[in-house]
Parts: sequence; C-alpha cells; structure tokens
Amino acid sequence: MKDERFIQREISWNAFNARVMREGLRDDLKPLDHLKFMAITSSNYDEFFMVRVAKLMRDTPETEGQSDVLADLLMEIRKVVELQDRTVTRKIIPTLAKEGLVILAPEDWGTEENLKADHIFETELFPLSTPIAVRKDAQLTDLVTQGRIYTACSFDDDELVIIRLPDNIDRFRDLGISGDKKIIILLEDILMTRSNKFSPGRKMKSSCFFRVTRDADMTVDEKRDEDFIAAMEEILESRKSSFPVRLETRGDFELAGQLRENLGLPESNHFHLISPLDLKAFSKIAIMPEFEHLRTALHTPEAAEDLSENDDIWETLKDRDILLHHPYETYAPVIRMVEEAAEDPATLAIKMILYRTSGDSPIAGALIRAAERGVQVTVLVELKARFDEGANINWAARLEKAGAIVIYGLVILKVHAKALMIVRREDEGIRRYLHLGTGNYNDSTAKLYTDLGLITARDNYTRDAALMFNAITGYSSDPHLETLFMAPFTLRREILRLIHREEKRARGGEEARIIAKMNSLVDLEIIEALYEASDAGVKIDLNIRGICCLRPGIDGLSENIRVISIIDAFLEHTRAFIFHNGGRVEVYLSSADWMTRNLNRRVELLFPIADSSHKRRIGSILENYFRDNCRSWELRSDGEWDMIRPAKGERSFRIQEYFAEKAAVQAAGRMIIEKKTLSVRRKPSG
Repeated sequence: MKDERFIQREISWNAFNARVMREGLRDDLKPLDHLKFMAITSSNYDEFFMVRVAKLMRDTPETEGQSDVLADLLMEIRKVVELQDRTVTRKIIPTLAKEGLVILAPEDWGTEENLKADHIFETELFPLSTPIAVRKDAQLTDLVTQGRIYTACSFDDDELVIIRLPDNIDRFRDLGISGDKKIIILLEDILMTRSNKFSPGRKMKSSCFFRVTRDADMTVDEKRDEDFIAAMEEILESRKSSFPVRLETRGDFELAGQLRENLGLPESNHFHLISPLDLKAFSKIAIMPEFEHLRTALHTPEAAEDLSENDDIWETLKDRDILLHHPYETYAPVIRMVEEAAEDPATLAIKMILYRTSGDSPIAGALIRAAERGVQVTVLVELKARFDEGANINWAARLEKAGAIVIYGLVILKVHAKALMIVRREDEGIRRYLHLGTGNYNDSTAKLYTDLGLITARDNYTRDAALMFNAITGYSSDPHLETLFMAPFTLRREILRLIHREEKRARGGEEARIIAKMNSLVDLEIIEALYEASDAGVKIDLNIRGICCLRPGIDGLSENIRVISIIDAFLEHTRAFIFHNGGRVEVYLSSADWMTRNLNRRVELLFPIADSSHKRRIGSILENYFRDNCRSWELRSDGEWDMIRPAKGERSFRIQEYFAEKAAVQAAGRMIIEKKTLSVRRKPSG
C-alpha cells in the first residue's frame, strides 16, 4: 500500500530530470547552453528507461497491465518530453539559426544542399546502408539494435523496409558557410529523402524514423563457476536484443503506430516527436568550434588552496592534510600523486579502486607504468559499473598485461568506494599516503562534477584503508575499522547513530542541527530517523541533487526539514555531512548516497574530517549552498519543486559562480605571494 509519508522513487527521479530540462529553458542562458541541457535530459532518459522503467515493466505481469506507479510515471515523463520536444524545435533550433548556426530541415534545402546530400548518399550512405524487408510475421524487436536510429519505409504493396542509420560516419554534416551562416544537415534526413533509391521501381507510401530503447538492467549469476569477464561480455552483448521498453518515432504517425504494435509496446511507451531523435548526440553541436560566443565558457580549475605546484606532496602530507574542492580546484594533485609514485624508486606499492575512469585516463596509464617498473600495483576494477563495463574490461586487461594484480569486484557487492593508497620506503621507514574522495578517479568528469577529496598520511586513516583493501582483495568479512566506516558493515549504523544523537540532544533541550549534501535520499530507515529527529526539534537542511523520497515541511513529521536542489553548469556530486554535536561539530565525507543499495549492497566509505580548518571550510561550503537564489529549487511537501528566485531588493547569489570566483581570487593571491617569495635576495655577506 502506498505510504503518503514518502515520495515515490521513480516519480522523484523524473522530477529531477524535469529540473534539468527546465534549466535549459532559462532566459539568461546562451543558445548552445540551452541545447546542452536538452542533450543531458535526453541522455538521462535513455538510462532511466533502460534501467528503472525496464525493472517496473519486468515486475508487472503482462496479464495485469501497467502498475499504477508505472502508469503515473510514464504520464509524468510525457509532460517533460513534450515540453522538451517543442522547445528544441520551436525555440532552440530557430534561435541558433538566427545566430548563424543553421540545422537545416529537408524542406528548406536548396539546390546546393540537395547536390551535397546526393553526393553524401551516393558515396557513403548507399554503400554502407542495408535495407531489410520486414515480413508480415516478423518481429521487429529481432531486427533492430538498442538505441540506433532507423528509417522505416512502407510501400504500396504494404511491405515494410527498415534501414539503419550508419553509426560509424558523422551524423552532423557540415556543408560549410553560406553567407554568414554555417549550414548543418542531418545524416538521417539524407537517408530518409533518398530511401526510395534502395527499392527502385516501387512507390513509397510513407516513412518515419524510429529508435528502440531496451532493457539494460540485467545481472550475471555471480555464483556460477565461470569466467566473470566472459559473463560480463555476454551481458553487454545481450543488451542489444533485450526486450523493448520505449519507442521514439518521428514522421508518419500511422506508420509509427504500426511499428509500436509490432514491438508489442503500449501507447504510453511510445513517444512520437517533432524534434530529431537521440538528442543526446546533439551535445556535439553544443561544443562546436567557432561558436564559443553562443555558449558559456567552461570554468578553468584553479590551483588547490592547500597545495601549490612547487610543494613536495609527500613532505606536505607529513605536516598536514590536503583538502581538494573540484572542479573549482584542479584535479592535478591526485594525478600527480599517482604519476610521481609510478616513477619514484621509493614507491613500493599502489592500491586503488577504479569504478569509472576516462578513456585515456592518466591515472590508469601511470598504474600501468608503475606495474611495468616492478611496483606492486593492486587495482580493483569494478566490472559492474553500469554502462562503463566495456571500458573497465579494457583497462583491466591492460593492467593485468602490465603485471598489476587486478581484482574484478566482489560477488554480489558492487565496490563504489573511492580510495587510493601509496606505500613508500622513506628514511624513517615505510609510510602510507591515502586519497579518499566523493567522486570517481576520472580526470574528465573532475572538470564537470563538484566533489571533495581528502589526501592524508594520518596513521589511523591509512591503517583502516589498508584493512579495507585487504578485506576486498582477500574476500574477507568485516575488517573492523576504527576511523573509517564501511558499507555494508558499519556505515548505515554510524549514520543512524549520528542522527539519533542529534535527536537525543534536541529532546534534552540542546541546539541540534544536521546539514547533509548528497545525490539521492531514498533509504526509508534513514528517512524515518530524520523524521524522528525533526519531530524532536533538530533543524535539518538537506541539499539533494536528484531523488528525494522524504517529504519536508509536514507538521508533526518534518516541519524542521528543508530540502533544496541545485541544477547548474556543474553536476552536483559531493556527499558531505555535518552534525552539530552540541557545538563539537563533526564533519564527514562519503562515497555513498543515503540509498538502500549504497548502504546494503555496495562497498562504500564514510570518513571523518580531522583538521579543524577543513571542518570550517566544508561547513562554509555547505552553508553557502542554502544562500543560492539563482539555480536553486526547494521541495514542497506535496512533492513539487519550486524554483527559488531573488526576493525584491535581494542580491542574486549563484553558488557555483561564487565558488569559481573565490577559487580564482585565492589562486591569484597565492601566486602573488609565491612570486614575492621567489624574488627575495639575500644580502651579500661581508
């Protein structure tokens, strides 16, 4: 039975994606920024249908029809998609055309465009494309590949032919400058307008584009005695032909309906569009050169507040911890740690967890060089990182070939913790250095995601990290950590203890407060604990980017809880938690959101911040998020989100802009100090 104290998870996620899409509607954005957010919205829906919608469809027997949750969800998704569809077609594409970047529809092609389209068709599309006749009794689902764009053509003899758009040639065809405008035509439009050439002598009645999304939420039987990599590769292959969960079409509506019926999908899973299919691919247009004036320039990460390029990282860590705030501060210190360790004769071992990393990762490259040089490199490569499985399989093979010890994750548990440890032989003996973070070891996303990271040489931290690595590689049970908290063993229990402690203080008449920032809040036990704390009088401020199943602001339940969400240029990814503790404030960072999967079915870490200046800094970071009145949304008790705007006479405050400017000022000030230090000359002796 539906519990009205909680917001349904999938509905909440869709509300998040609606906020992402609505960010692309803001009048103060540049045209290509609008397009970027539409591409992100489209990409998010692809994954959501492949995983969450697919699961809901699987969990509902065909004889029972759609569940109420699925029906409500698809109805809410349609509202977002229809607004996105109209915005792209009627606002974004026309605005770009006025600014000189023209995505030209076939009906607007002139002689020159048609001649170039003919040439592309004859030299590329015709040789590469394969028309497939669909027999009356054929199942379309057996003939089409997940996520690819197809043209469907119906002929006067009622035969249906489908043609897949080649994905190994450029979809966006730059026809060059015409006057003061750059003209782009889409490859699928060339294919559609010339598809009759595949069947000469026959009359085509109608045509449309279509794209099928399939179930990707499949799991391998991890307990089978088999090659795990081979099993994961089978999963990747099976995704291409799993059952359909969504049909997107553009063109003749009647033909589109026939395709839907052939696929066996209900109308609610069919989205007939006027904008191009697969908008996520339009992110390529959003970063086109020559049109920098049509998009907001990306922030360039500044030097770290706690570490300059001239500082010896190992000597610095003997004196103090280093706190990093990405993407405002550069990710270079993390890369530098691994690269220096890879080349340094003092390095004995490197241990780390790779969950998601970039395609040309300098960190993975350094690990390979270290292993080749004889350093004992141990890497847990999580092969179950959804949609990164293929890349991780590739990195695992390269690391293994170089001589590294590679662990392919754990049975049942997904390893999501972010940890890197370097062991060095120094004059004083063997010493360990540790990086823990809230984000992945990915130098690309470190420029786009907000995250916090801690580098430390504290013995209690490095000892616990060593025990954690030993537990993972040795497949042992609870490693009994003393400083760090590890899921699925102690992390949930510690979070609940910290919440209940604030509740107890509030019931005793003391000031009590919790500030938490995360991606998602789903776990019902945690939410119940927050409700109890709120009822006791604990002031709770939650900054949650995505899913939030908690209902704030309900008298007698959650009147002391406030929930905001920031949607801006950078994806908010930090997991940070502050507990007032009677004035003896405790601050934690974590790899884990407050979701059941993170707390019960993943290896995650929660780690305290020991340095008092770092505690104050993180406290300031989290407090400032609640000042944002430009890119902030507030959750109402009914599950709806209100956009926060500056009150009359109130100054605008945009948190990501504030952090970027603050980092730039600090970096400039530090540079001046360093130049002055370097310019000092000694007084001549004598």
